[in-house]
Order: sequence, then C-alpha cells, then structure tokens
Amino acid sequence: MTAETAHADVNPSQYFVLKGDGGNPVVRRTLHQPYWAMQSFAFDHVHGHIYFVQTKVGSKTGDLWVTRTDLSGNVLGAMALHKFDHGSSMGIQPVTSGSPFIWLAGDYRSLKPDTPPNSHTICRIRYKDGGLIDYPTSPGVAEFKIGLSDFRDCPRPSIDPYTNRLLVRYMGTTSPWRLALFNLSDVIARGINDDTRPLAKRALPTNAQLGLSDSDHFQGVTSYGQYAYLSYGGPPAKPSDPAKPSYLVRLDMNQTGGQYNEKFATTAGNSLPGREPQGMAIWRSSSGPRLAFGFSSKIAVSPDEFQSTVFYKSDLAG
Repeated sequence: MTAETAHADVNPSQYFVLKGDGGNPVVRRTLHQPYWAMQSFAFDHVHGHIYFVQTKVGSKTGDLWVTRTDLSGNVLGAMALHKFDHGSSMGIQPVTSGSPFIWLAGDYRSLKPDTPPNSHTICRIRYKDGGLIDYPTSPGVAEFKIGLSDFRDCPRPSIDPYTNRLLVRYMGTTSPWRLALFNLSDVIARGINDDTRPLAKRALPTNAQLGLSDSDHFQGVTSYGQYAYLSYGGPPAKPSDPAKPSYLVRLDMNQTGGQYNEKFATTAGNSLPGREPQGMAIWRSSSGPRLAFGFSSKIAVSPDEFQSTVFYKSDLAG
C-alpha cells in the first residue's frame, strides 16, 4: 500500500479498553422477523430504545426490517424498508420529541448489467412503528449522494452520539476501504463531499495488515471521539459447530494507511449457536459511554431462524 498524506483534525479523546469484562444487556432476543438475521443496531439514548436492522439471508432486493426494542431487547415495534441495502451499519439521530432519524445506506441496485447490486448513497429516514418506506420514492427519504474524490462505492454510516459526528466507511479508489468523519450538522447542511470538509479521512488496514484471514469478514463500525472501532469475524459452518474467532479493532482517525492501535480477539458469546458478529454502536448510557457490539445466532435451519445478543465495553483509558 502506498503512503498517503494525513488529512485529520480530530481532537484527542479517551478510548475504550477492549480487554477485560463488560456487560450483556441483550441476550438471545428474537426480533420482529425471526427468519431474518440482525445486521446492525444503534441506540436512541433520549428515549431509551435500541433499533436493530434485519435482512433476509441471500436476499438481492435490499429489503430490511427495522425492529425497535427497549434496552433489554424486548420488541416494541417495527417498520419495513424496501430497496435500501444489506443493513450492515446504521446510525441513530435522536429527536427530543418523537421518533429518531435513522441513517442507512441506500439506492440498492446494479449500476451495470450482470453486476451484483450494491448501495451507492447514504440516506436519512424518520422511524415510524408499522411504517413502510420505498427507496427513494416515499416521502421523507433524504438522500445524500457521495461526492468524495476518493469514493468508489458501498458507503456505510455510523453516528457518535457524544460528538454528533457521522462516520462513513466506503470502498475507495486509492485503497480498498476507507473512512471519512464529518460533523453531522455539516452533512445535513452541505452533503457528503470534499467541500463539506471532513474532519478526517484515512485508509482502513487490510485484513493482512490486521493479521486476519479473508474469512474474517467486516461486521460493523462505529466511532467515539478520536477513535474508530471495527468488528470482524464469521459464522461457523453449522449452528452446532464451535464459534469461530471474532475480533474488535481500534484505530486512530488521526493516523493513516495500515496503522491501527489494538486488535482484540473476543470470546464474548462463544456459547451462542451459529454465532456471527453483527454490528457496533456507541451507547450513551446513564452511567457513561459504552462500546456495544452484537452477535446474530442461527438457532434453527430449514427455515433459518435467528436471535440477537449485544455486549458492551465501558472501561476508558487515555
């Protein structure tokens, strides 16, 4: 990988300690659609809710379910989304009165004949229990096309609820995968482009640079202050097989290229059947910030049936 010029202006912050004990607020909960797998989640700290995104395994339509739960994972409501994406990352923008805005990838389609569909934009919608939204024609879909000079495709959003910053992971033209960090208010006002002046842009380390195999898939991303956090891993071949290794990674948004600060092999949820890491989010809890990371469990096959579990780390250093 070639060297790149640093483009970062992120104030120093504390970071989450990935080793040691944490918490487990959501344990093997069945979401609204038990036959669709959880892909990501995020917290509405204003109203004390979690929002989970589910997709049908093998689907090529970009259809999703969004499930709203309490902080223990008990289902409170759901809404359907058509033609959005795979749902592998999301952000929640809370609103003081009423339901929050959800940030997701959108525009799920093939750009050329005989190529697989993918997402090409970031969008913002308002959550509504029992709602149905078709992308992009339904009222209330705010579309943010990506105007970054190094953008190729496949954007994924996440929101830091402490700094109100939007982190976007995307396939880049200058490296396989990249991150860009923006003030959320700037994105709402001016879009996702170079003129919006991202606080930081950097390449992600490759799996080889992280010491991971090709089967250790990217499974989630979020940020807290100066640092981004990523989840990697994959499912066992059968739900009854032992869990495969999964990893949490911390990197500094003020660094570049293949640099990273910590990689931690987590055994959280190792006893879950069909354990696969899915999603990361910052939980702005009443007792302080928490780095939450999730797992989807395949508990049955033919048809496939799933449950969801969430863990967190809360110790800070730096």
